[in-house]
Amino acid sequence: MTGPEDDLPTLIARQDHLNVLRYIRAQKIREPQTVVTHGKLLLGISDGNDGPSGGRRQHLGLGDAERLAALEQLCIASLDIGSLPLAESCLDAMQAGASNSLVAKESSRYRKLLGMCLEASGDYDGASAVYDALLQDNPSNSHAAKRKYCILAAQPGKETEAMKALNDYLSKHPGDIAAWNQMAEVCLSASDFQGAAYCYEEVILGCPLDSNIHCKLGEAYCTAGGLANAKLARKHLAQAVQLDSNNLRAWYGLIAAAEGYLEEVEKITSKSKGNSKKEAEEESVEVAKELIKFGGEKLMQVYKGTKLMNIVERVLKESSELL
Repeated sequence: MTGPEDDLPTLIARQDHLNVLRYIRAQKIREPQTVVTHGKLLLGISDGNDGPSGGRRQHLGLGDAERLAALEQLCIASLDIGSLPLAESCLDAMQAGASNSLVAKESSRYRKLLGMCLEASGDYDGASAVYDALLQDNPSNSHAAKRKYCILAAQPGKETEAMKALNDYLSKHPGDIAAWNQMAEVCLSASDFQGAAYCYEEVILGCPLDSNIHCKLGEAYCTAGGLANAKLARKHLAQAVQLDSNNLRAWYGLIAAAEGYLEEVEKITSKSKGNSKKEAEEESVEVAKELIKFGGEKLMQVYKGTKLMNIVERVLKESSELL
């Protein structure tokens, strides 16, 4: 689906409600407020705050398939902005007419939206029952499996069950980059930095040119500690600044990773007899020192003439003492 040829601002200015929704669907843009505004005008759906008329109806020329797609889109957008009454109105509109409803209540399409509405209302047991039924009908239903994880994650005290649900989901859907990113966040919240690094490695397979992901991966390796992890942290943080030279977080991280590497080398050298290990790492040590210098120069240029200049200078002075 390619969507309308005009861009979104043009369609909005023209008040072309149908094509606004088509464009957002085709481009997979998250614009819930825009969808709600134009969806209500297109479909004449009310959330109870628009007066008795419920808005001007413009859906008379829509086919059933187009109207159902618009109702689904409006229902999800309503939940996204926290308007449960509007979402429920969309569900009711799908079932309008005893023998002429747009979609059967037993269909997975309808039950998916019903489960999300139950979640939004706080009825987690009811939503779980809906998703369990969907998974029983189709064990590969990724949406239902993800929503079951979200239900558990939303409830305090069920962190272990939520992680298990997410693990089960990833074992069946290993190509879901967003799920791996979520698992990385879960690992970080549990201070499992090695586990978070593993998850971010999976994320990078899907978006290798994302500077922020390389930065997060480098930070996870750096925090995990150890000589090997320090090298990996330095590699990914260097990649992050190469992909986006304005990523200041990555620049700070690169300096910290280089410092961490030098400290790890010193620890190993002090524990072992002789300097064989330090000699083996001599080239990498020089690279780390140059990275500290280079990163410091970059940050000094960025903050030159600003109020933060003195603070950054003091921080970088501590780093230079390792050289």
